[in-house]
Amino acid sequence: MMKPVPLLIISVVSLFVLFSVLSENESVDEPVQEITQQTKAQNDGGFEFPETTKKEPLLNNKGIQQSFRGVAKSYAAQSRFPASSMPIQDEASLQKYIPNQAVGASLPYEGPNGEAWRFGLRTDHFRYFKGEEIKIFVTLTGDNNQLDSEVMIAVVADRQVIYEVGRGSLAAGHFQASIDTQVVNTSSWPKEVHIQAIAELDGEYMQVLETIRFEESVADVAGVGKGEVENEYLVIPVELDTDARGYFRVTGVLFSQSSKKPLVHLEGKSKISVNNDTVELKAHIDALRVSDDEGPYEIQHLYVEKMPGPPDYASAFGKTNDQVYPVSAQSFDSYADADYENPSAQRSLEFLNKMGGNQEQN
Repeated sequence: MMKPVPLLIISVVSLFVLFSVLSENESVDEPVQEITQQTKAQNDGGFEFPETTKKEPLLNNKGIQQSFRGVAKSYAAQSRFPASSMPIQDEASLQKYIPNQAVGASLPYEGPNGEAWRFGLRTDHFRYFKGEEIKIFVTLTGDNNQLDSEVMIAVVADRQVIYEVGRGSLAAGHFQASIDTQVVNTSSWPKEVHIQAIAELDGEYMQVLETIRFEESVADVAGVGKGEVENEYLVIPVELDTDARGYFRVTGVLFSQSSKKPLVHLEGKSKISVNNDTVELKAHIDALRVSDDEGPYEIQHLYVEKMPGPPDYASAFGKTNDQVYPVSAQSFDSYADADYENPSAQRSLEFLNKMGGNQEQN
């Protein structure tokens, strides 16, 4: 998920590189001039090197300052909101907030007569849980006259086929298969497996692999509250059904019920114990005002993660939740009129503005 933090990291790295260059500049600037002058005096081929002049300090370099101003502008736009309540500007931006997406894989191949083919494979998720259906999509694009091909799909682990999904014919360059893990015995499957597709076309064999995770769910969403206003936040409680204990992270996307547009990406963290099985998602009023939508809302794409902790310090996950939960409307007048403030982010922004040659504070 995209948050303001990566922008700050970029700026810090940029600063490190900048001061590294400055240090080198201060130590080698004058010797370089001396060597250039000596080379010019010794050159007897008639060519004269141009005179060197002392370089403009990089902190005053307009190109570098402009880069810092660009980083500062982006950082200022995002640091207005809590990282756990980020407005979503458009449908394209929504994609980075949808959890558990498959990466997919595709490879180029050349036919016997130089045809350019591309053989691809993807699943509908990256992480699966016992009892779920694994959907597999195979594509072959290129020469439209030569797309009829037999394809074989299998599950592979440690370079060995542990389950043959099936065989079939590509029709118009597409083939679809699935694995119902309620029916298939997956007790011997490791957590990480590969879906393999092999096709043969005009004597040419093509193969592509995609990696997926297969594990047991550590938690399920038991229910979602309608949401209530607390100060400057719309607080939405998410109840978990889990036997595990420790810190949990829940993410979700708040949509407009009327327009179905994505509004805010939400993230909440809480310690789950015997007396607490709820993680709260909090939508800040400033993030809600971006879309000027007072609700009612819907929350979707809920995703549960148990954060690393003892005894094995490994992350664990809950099943992907595709349900839609209603969230009640709340007038903006019912919220506290308090802008989000982050002193650490403000200091970082002041630093970026200074490096960009802009002393104004946002």
